[in-house]
Amino acid sequence: MKFSKIKLRNTLKKIPSNEKVWREFEKNPPAFSDLLKQDTTIIQKFADTERKKWRSVLILGIGGSSLGAQAIISALAVKNSPEFYFLDNLDPIETHTVLKKINLRQTLVLVITKSGGTLETMAQFFAIRKKLKRQQIIAITDAKDGFLRQFAEQEKLITFEIPRNIGGRFSALTPVGLVPAALAGVKITSILNGAKAVNPREAFEFARVHAAEFKRGKNISACCTYSSQLRKFNEWYSQLLGESIGKNSQTGVTPTTAIGATDQHSQLQLWSDGPNDKFFIFSRVMNFGIDYNISNPPTEFKFLAKKSFTEILNTEFLATTQALIERKRSLATFEIPQVNAQNLGWLLSFFQFEIALLGKILKVNPFNQPGVERSKILAHKLLTR
Repeated sequence: MKFSKIKLRNTLKKIPSNEKVWREFEKNPPAFSDLLKQDTTIIQKFADTERKKWRSVLILGIGGSSLGAQAIISALAVKNSPEFYFLDNLDPIETHTVLKKINLRQTLVLVITKSGGTLETMAQFFAIRKKLKRQQIIAITDAKDGFLRQFAEQEKLITFEIPRNIGGRFSALTPVGLVPAALAGVKITSILNGAKAVNPREAFEFARVHAAEFKRGKNISACCTYSSQLRKFNEWYSQLLGESIGKNSQTGVTPTTAIGATDQHSQLQLWSDGPNDKFFIFSRVMNFGIDYNISNPPTEFKFLAKKSFTEILNTEFLATTQALIERKRSLATFEIPQVNAQNLGWLLSFFQFEIALLGKILKVNPFNQPGVERSKILAHKLLTR
């Protein structure tokens, strides 16, 4: 199996070994590494049955309870699967727009919240609950605790468990991401096979570079993919990076996202001539599985004759990265053979390991989120006042 090739340019040559972090990782690997051994038979059987029943699937969830599924489904769209809709915000206009598009009677609703009581998710659910039949509602939540767990047991809903020791933003390879993926017709065993192929040591080496670049002032990570299929993957990685590493009022890498070649026309000027405070993570896809060729262009565009969209896009990738290399910008490039289930599984797993190890190198806990919890507490107090 072929997975991403990684190249580094203009990064520090001499960086701390951080072998102590690696030895500790080997003794106590993160909980999400256990997911690589999971049995997905129950998920697959459920999806094979339910996928044929529903015209659409509506997913209620926010943050890590939504972004993993969005990253998988937007990248691996499968023909003859239900239409997927995500409500991950309480914007009334967005909610109204989605609910106008779907027939709720022909929609399977996944309610996803690790705590079982996420404010936004439960508000969405309560708004449409009376319009749904019991067999339309699937709860994905904690095995024992939380309102949604109690409600599911009371109503005898079909449920899937989020492992207690897995945080929301690290849950893409749990039922949070795999149930929607299976309903979309994605081969979830292929996702896990790709995830298993990750060499954690390679992720550790990348984390070492990322940490060293942060310490020399590159406190922004600009993630640019030359594939619209990976747009939501970029958003997933942004949450993983920002929420895991931003701690203690001192440590934090600010993520930004971009799509090539679109953002060459909006952000490249800043990247090239603005402050040198960014570590760039570029990715490109070598084979899209479909292409368009240009024939008989006018004289002014003769150089495009017989060129394909893939060839042009990858040429722009090379030109952009080379321009930044000339400006002494630090960057990493990932070359992805093709966007398929195995390669996406590899990417999800690689970056989960990278962020977990980056946190340990920078001496922060990558698995908690005290800033988020404080906001939740204040919102609850204001709403109950």
